[in-house]
Amino acid sequence: MRWIAKRCIVLLLFSGVIVVPLLLINSTSEMGSTTGSDDAGTWQRMTQWFDNVGDSITDFFASDNDTDAIGVVTQESALTANPTGNTAHLDGGVIGRFGDIINMNITPKWITQRWARVSKNIQSGPWQGYRVPIVTGEKTNDLAGALTYYFDNQQQLQRIAFRGTTGEPQRIITMLQQEFHLTKRPTSLTGLYIKSQNRRPVSVLMITRLPHAATQNDAARYSQYTIQFELNRPSIGTQLSDRYKNILAAK
Repeated sequence: MRWIAKRCIVLLLFSGVIVVPLLLINSTSEMGSTTGSDDAGTWQRMTQWFDNVGDSITDFFASDNDTDAIGVVTQESALTANPTGNTAHLDGGVIGRFGDIINMNITPKWITQRWARVSKNIQSGPWQGYRVPIVTGEKTNDLAGALTYYFDNQQQLQRIAFRGTTGEPQRIITMLQQEFHLTKRPTSLTGLYIKSQNRRPVSVLMITRLPHAATQNDAARYSQYTIQFELNRPSIGTQLSDRYKNILAAK
């Protein structure tokens, strides 16, 4: 029943009534308690999980002066509650490992085959971005939010950016430390992890514990932390986006 509720919430958020496709995290509002029954509790938990990743639909997509061209869902398989992963789906379908969606071998074709709705023509300098919604699972260490893939004019992936929430950050921390060689740095945040090249940050993971995290209810467990990261392909001249440069400068 839980996976049905999860997919239904995704469908509600990203179906035709929504003009723009994804979320910018800034909500720190208090969440209510769950209901007594399992089904109602699951529905509320997942609804509040998504509520906490944005104050409004407008906030979902306010980001980096990007411009969006939104795809249209036309395949019935994209709306099924239990996708096989073999056809495009609103939230990317079944995601077994973080490495399936966070790696530098991803291509534009793979993205459009996996997600039924993709925000295209998101620009970051000369790079084209593809933004998609993700819900990796229903455990507290899963992620919910927006992934953006940036490609150069040769269609090679150069940057992966994420903004979202989790109930337990250690899983994504471990994955990025092992696969992208980020190391922990002193910070006033809950967590800051950086990979440097020639003494200059080129990839970053930032973690903040939300004020509602102290709330003792089931829903709060799934959105206790905001997660933001930017991963850049190592190469000569690689650098962080202006957004993350400014954030780090302020810290």
